Amino acid sequence: MPRLLLSLLLLVLAGSAAAQYPAKAHMEGCLVWAAAKGNLVVRNECSRPTTFLFMSFDDGHVVQSEIAPGAWFNTGRRAGEVEFMFTACPVGYIPSLRFAVENKGPISDSLYNCQPGRPDA
Repeated sequence: MPRLLLSLLLLVLAGSAAAQYPAKAHMEGCLVWAAAKGNLVVRNECSRPTTFLFMSFDDGHVVQSEIAPGAWFNTGRRAGEVEFMFTACPVGYIPSLRFAVENKGPISDSLYNCQPGRPDA
């Protein structure tokens, strides 16, 4: 019986710790895409910084950047010549899905939220 109580207590504590840092919505709506000197660029139009993850499918290279409010980020890729995926989360948060090619469908469909953490990319 004490083992059961200990297990229940650990579950309650784990749940309350997770509740302190709830998931947040992604920030894709903050981003404006454009072409600058032929390159694909993105601007953060929100009032808070965003952690931006970008992957071009031609080489699978992941680029991560924190984009300040009002700032532009140059992906280094030619506009219109590349297939890619990206996520946008508040700084200090990561996508709820692993940022990898096997998740390109749900990530491209914006079917993720943002959870506390730092990107590994």
